[in-house]
Amino acid sequence: KQSIHSAVDNQHRPGVVIGLVNPKGTHFYSYGVSQAGGSQKLTDQSQFAVGSLAKLFTAELFETLERKGIVTRQTLLTDIWPDVKDNANTRLAYLLNHTAALPRDLSHETLSKNSTEHLLATLSREANLPADDSYSSVGMAILGLSLGQITDSDFNTQLNTEILTPLKLNDTSFKPHPDLLATRHQTTIPISAPAEIPDVAYGAGGLYSTAQDLMSFLKHEMQQPEHLGWKHYQNDTFEAFYHGGDGNGHQAFIAFRPDNHVGVVLLSNSTSDDALQDIALHFIDPRMDLPNFDHRPRQQLPEETLTLYEGSYQLQDDDSGNQIQLSISANRLVYHELAPDGSTVRQTPLHAIDEQTFELADLPVVISFKGATNKADATLRFGDQAFTMVRLN
Repeated sequence: KQSIHSAVDNQHRPGVVIGLVNPKGTHFYSYGVSQAGGSQKLTDQSQFAVGSLAKLFTAELFETLERKGIVTRQTLLTDIWPDVKDNANTRLAYLLNHTAALPRDLSHETLSKNSTEHLLATLSREANLPADDSYSSVGMAILGLSLGQITDSDFNTQLNTEILTPLKLNDTSFKPHPDLLATRHQTTIPISAPAEIPDVAYGAGGLYSTAQDLMSFLKHEMQQPEHLGWKHYQNDTFEAFYHGGDGNGHQAFIAFRPDNHVGVVLLSNSTSDDALQDIALHFIDPRMDLPNFDHRPRQQLPEETLTLYEGSYQLQDDDSGNQIQLSISANRLVYHELAPDGSTVRQTPLHAIDEQTFELADLPVVISFKGATNKADATLRFGDQAFTMVRLN
């Protein structure tokens, strides 16, 4: 509870909801508010976008239809979509275990046009299957569409009929409930744009749920002989199954251990870039330290702000001749230090603390810019030492 309080009170996020099941029973704990600056408290019935946790529901629907003899793991996609060009003879099993050699993310064109045709066109790739394990939202989206197609229905209808209704997951849906939905945030900044996920992607994401519903789903999954769709962890002491979800302003995580019957659900109404998930992992493995949130929370800055700092720099009075290049990758500044011969000294992402302050991801180094302009120098601090970074271009 102290760790959760710190994660909220130190402005990393507006709130957290956590659920725990163990041999002594089921427990929920909520702390914080639905919207930053508001008074409505989060509860175990608050609704969140759960992102990729939807993939677990897709896998469970597959298992249900498999038990009914409607599909098998060896079912070919061309049996379901005879007019689709599939150069790799993809079987449903390859979609389930991410060995279908498909892209990680759905294309902008597929999403913007909500196009089944564009999604299925990714199957025209050349590949020998099963390929190496490579996480693919494309594959799970195709699986969801295929489970609807083979039942002469659609994925959403089948999910409701076979999974959500039987398990009484009344607050789990692809359409959020306005009275239950928590506001989405980036740290504690509300996100006003709607989170619209087209139904072509429903097999991979777009689901909304609550801690209560996810706990019911988790208990069901813990009783199953197989755990398709889950990520697997194994060490010398125990094994665990888990999955995370980023709901574009919401965060979700779910995990369990078969050996001691402990399971955990974690939800937050922010996508702060920190170690919140470690609280859930601490329940799975109590040897894992609880995270510390005393530091300032990291921010996700707009690209137009990051662009101001792109360029080459040199440390003043540095005789080594090293240059520091700052560039943008995956909507984040990247620090790249080069020796005079062009070899890399260090390359690492930078985490934004505010619009002018950044931390190196793997060193206690802070870079502070002298004004948010495209000509500003900066100060690099390492411990008690401070160096001026002079901009070269």
